Amino acid sequence: MDPEEWPAALGKSFHLEPAAISDERPSGMLARASLGRLAAYQLSGTPQMIRGGGRGKSADLLLVAVPLRGSGLLCQVDSQVRVSPGQLVMGDGGGLLEAVLAQPWTFTMLAFERAAISLPDRFLRGSMRRVVTLDDGPGAVLPGFIASAIRQGPSMGSAAERIGEAVLHLIAGTLGAAGLPDNDAAADAQRIRVIGYARRHLTEADLTHDRVAAALHMSPRTLHRLFEDEPYTVTEYIRVQRLAAARRDLADPLFRHRSIAGVAAHWGFASQAHFTRAFQAQYGVTPSAARHGETGQTVAPGSARGDSGVPWA
Repeated sequence: MDPEEWPAALGKSFHLEPAAISDERPSGMLARASLGRLAAYQLSGTPQMIRGGGRGKSADLLLVAVPLRGSGLLCQVDSQVRVSPGQLVMGDGGGLLEAVLAQPWTFTMLAFERAAISLPDRFLRGSMRRVVTLDDGPGAVLPGFIASAIRQGPSMGSAAERIGEAVLHLIAGTLGAAGLPDNDAAADAQRIRVIGYARRHLTEADLTHDRVAAALHMSPRTLHRLFEDEPYTVTEYIRVQRLAAARRDLADPLFRHRSIAGVAAHWGFASQAHFTRAFQAQYGVTPSAARHGETGQTVAPGSARGDSGVPWA
């Protein structure tokens, strides 16, 4: 990309601007793939400094950086970390001040709403700006998987959203495996177990708060207390994730043969009428309209009790 074009491309995507650290004008390349709830970027460039103050980006937007070549010093208001190939670091979209890239570099950047990842909110806050090593487990396959998804993005069609969900699961698995260096690891592990159990059983109509508690050998009251400091209840999580899964199926040509009633039943809704009311309340459009391409707008499931945003996905 021409040095004249690079600042505009970087500013449009991230509200950041490059600055020279030598006599050479900063230049770079940027490729983007839209993968459902995830925006994936591959950036590469000459040695440079990248500056910004999070203008136009929300703290509810999470950014994950995975270097593929070269290291970088990433600075925010209250911290700075050095990240190198084989590592990952996550921050929020409201606070990047400076990145110092002293050698030719290639980074993968992932941007998604905080609500899109299947980890409790407290766990995510504790994971911010920690360097995570990607040498084994789900992290070992993450860099290559993301790079391939970006290359193939334009040709994936309706599969792009499902690939994005797979990337989000890999990120959640990588962060979950890394754990947190604090004294509440047991509670975090319990929350992750609850979310995992609910995800695995979303298609079962009898999945309820009490069933989750019984399956994980705790009382309903204990389960309630476990999530009382999270933005959402387990019941809200189940409902919204069923709706999100049904919405993906309605938009997927592979499931055009399945009726709306069939989609509703598959994801555990008692009736098509119940599903339609819940879907329209969540997205502002009917399931039929969503199947024909109307996207609507997500309504915060906790708004009735004063919360905002959407539950972990």
